[in-house]
Amino acid sequence: MHGAGPEWARDRSALWNAAELAERRKDARVAREIEVALPHELSAEQRLALTRDFAQALARQYGVAVDFAIHAPHGHTDVRNHHAHILLTTRRVVTGRDEAGRWIGAMPAGSLGEKSELELENKKLQALGLPTSHEQLRDIRSGWEQRTNEHLARAGLDVRIDHRSHQERGLEIEPTQHMGVHATQMERRGKAVSRVRIDEEAAKRNAALIRERPDQVLTLITGEKSVFDRHDVARALHRYIGDADAFQAAFATVMASPALVELRAEQRDERGRVFEQARYSTREMVGIERDMAISADRMADGRGFGVAGRRVEAAVSARPFLAEEQRAAIEHVCRPERISAVVGLAGAGKSTMLAAAREAWVAQGYRVHGAALAGKAAEGLEESAGIASRTLASWERGWERGFDRLGPRDVLVIDEAGMVGSKQLSRFITEADRAGAKIVLVGDPEQLQPIGPGAAFRAVAERIGFVDLAEIRRQHEGWQRAASVAFGRHQTEEGLRAYAERDAVRFEATAADARAAIVRDVLADMEARPDGSRLVLAHRNADVRELNEAIRTVRRERGELADERVYRTTEGERAFAPGDRLLFRENNRELGVKNGMLGTVALAEDDRLLVRLDSPSGPGRGRAVSISMADYAAVDHGYATTIHKAQGATVDRAYVLASGTMDRHLTYVAMTRHRDGVTLYADRAEFSNVAALSARLSRSQAKETTLDYDQAAYAQRRGVEVRPREVVAAREIEAGRAGFRARFEAHRQHQAAEAARNEEAHGLVREWTRLSETYTKALPGLETDPTLAGQTRAALLGFARTLDRHSEAAQRLRARGHDFGLKEGSTLVQVLASPDAGKAIERLMAGAEERMRGHLAREAERAAVRKQQERSVSRGRGMSM
Repeated sequence: MHGAGPEWARDRSALWNAAELAERRKDARVAREIEVALPHELSAEQRLALTRDFAQALARQYGVAVDFAIHAPHGHTDVRNHHAHILLTTRRVVTGRDEAGRWIGAMPAGSLGEKSELELENKKLQALGLPTSHEQLRDIRSGWEQRTNEHLARAGLDVRIDHRSHQERGLEIEPTQHMGVHATQMERRGKAVSRVRIDEEAAKRNAALIRERPDQVLTLITGEKSVFDRHDVARALHRYIGDADAFQAAFATVMASPALVELRAEQRDERGRVFEQARYSTREMVGIERDMAISADRMADGRGFGVAGRRVEAAVSARPFLAEEQRAAIEHVCRPERISAVVGLAGAGKSTMLAAAREAWVAQGYRVHGAALAGKAAEGLEESAGIASRTLASWERGWERGFDRLGPRDVLVIDEAGMVGSKQLSRFITEADRAGAKIVLVGDPEQLQPIGPGAAFRAVAERIGFVDLAEIRRQHEGWQRAASVAFGRHQTEEGLRAYAERDAVRFEATAADARAAIVRDVLADMEARPDGSRLVLAHRNADVRELNEAIRTVRRERGELADERVYRTTEGERAFAPGDRLLFRENNRELGVKNGMLGTVALAEDDRLLVRLDSPSGPGRGRAVSISMADYAAVDHGYATTIHKAQGATVDRAYVLASGTMDRHLTYVAMTRHRDGVTLYADRAEFSNVAALSARLSRSQAKETTLDYDQAAYAQRRGVEVRPREVVAAREIEAGRAGFRARFEAHRQHQAAEAARNEEAHGLVREWTRLSETYTKALPGLETDPTLAGQTRAALLGFARTLDRHSEAAQRLRARGHDFGLKEGSTLVQVLASPDAGKAIERLMAGAEERMRGHLAREAERAAVRKQQERSVSRGRGMSM
């Protein structure tokens, strides 16, 4: 059993024996099984982390023991068939401890208690005021969706799942089901099975339905992304149609659907090769983003939210430290337009600017509200700018119940707007437009990308105009500020190089050594600067857990964490002592805490913690929060946290663990949280050098919207009605538009160039494969046809000159060979690793020829023996005659 609980229950045999003994009826249920399909796009480690996270949630929700096993594809099974079997005990595990710390409860050790809520009849559940079994099942499915999508986002993947049934989503396509290993094996042996992933009749019905309603597939796709290509359509269809002919017919139907809108034709180079696929969307998605754009245009032309000049000047004068661009931003958001946008690099002083703007708005008589996607970002907005803030989901729930409606004197500030998808941001903009309110969007589209479809903030900011805060103020050193600008301008390699040249990028032999180096440096900094703030950042949850535990272990051995208490938290069993760093993992209005907030434990008592929150003046210097662990147990150690939770945070020093799951957006956030310094730690086994590290961490996951494309052109092609306001360049917008367009166009050109360079590297791999295969086929003729062997030898040796002519592509293969299908120790990897490729090829050929000569000699010997044996047999037969 993972997490808190009595020791005996951690033994799998003891646990399930106890589950059997707890029941009296011979047909009693002793366990409840939940089977989940795991995203094959995740790595094995990420799938384990997801399953463990979900299992922990079930254990804490129902007070039961949870046992799980992950099954991976094997043999001839579908390579995507990763799934987990999760078993829950039907009875609760005893809880509580005596004064000696031993587990106690209503039942003796080795026994289980009462039935969990999941096992009770609806009549009893309703009498107790608890959700019905159907409602509990729905909550479990919703929890799985939420956790899976969070883990997919952390892995930098844009695929998402939806727990709702197809019927609930308005889809008529028949869903797939998990067959199970035994049914799969029976089916492959030609035996009849009653349960298949999708039976033949259902597949035929789906194919027929897709021919009639191709928009059904398109709805599935736009649940994840606003703009997509042919590969996305093929992936969606493959889930529901197995037959090749039916698949091709359905694919053709979807691509010819009137619901489909071609935004841009495929892009080809001068040789006619496709380097970028055609881009598509749907009429529905175009409509959503079009309505958002229309509302934004109308609000940009609207007036009525001006602030008197004297009030703006008073707010600015009270802050003489403001830079000129911050002053310009304050004036911009205080203009009378009903929508404004501020695009600012990480650390450019957006929060300081908003504090002054809030003062001016309030002085003018407006009510100012704040919102953000994450609780931590909302808390940061409230703390740094003084704007009372909530999450976007909280606002939407209020609107559904008829509460918290905006009015014509309200200003709504949405912070970290770059993380909000098109559908959600469209709802807020259209709601503000309907209510006559003002909306102010603040963020950076280059930081963490939206989880949902589209990159709405970037598209709206380009449309209405914006002010750009480009001067970095967070970092103290000039070169660090320049590096932050590089990270925010797609120049990840340049930013990393600046830190590498100053020994702030460190390579260790193994991942364990990299974590150990972080622990050592963090503890040294805590000793040297006890009043300073610091944060350890990693992308993967598993790394965060190990770093937290390692730092606590050393502190405990030093005697810095005395009088610790062990608590049962939502993350499992956790020990806390005065001086410990603590992370809040859930929002709670009564305590006034939000997911991602940090603090320092001031007092640890039985079932209660007193925590001092962090504040701008330093860690553990804010208000005190008394936590009853029986009422709020969503806490964890706070020395290390994920990069996602750190967006919007500022500390003196940051320590970042690099991983292959990071992209340029995550790298940008991680490397810009500090004032004084940041150090990046990498595993040399995963990243051989700075070039390989830069190549991996420079990958883009930037999302698009339909507004990025020439709407007049595609509307004319597909007959989509577009109002005159929507035609690109229909009117001049703010001066900032040109700068934003230049940045986005640079990104598009970078993508095209990157695709071309990747294709060149793939070409080298294909050429080596062709030459080496030809040489291998000619090897048996070394003795009989030396001319042919010599020709193939010369051709293979010529590959060294090919590498010289394509040196940039060769360097890309050296840094990122695994991305191009190269296996460790392969012949091409050996050639690329050698300083003299020609000599390396000669050595490989000499070895191959020596082995071939030995093989030919052995074959000749065997042939001679066989011939001699045949002669002996012939002579023997002649004698007998």
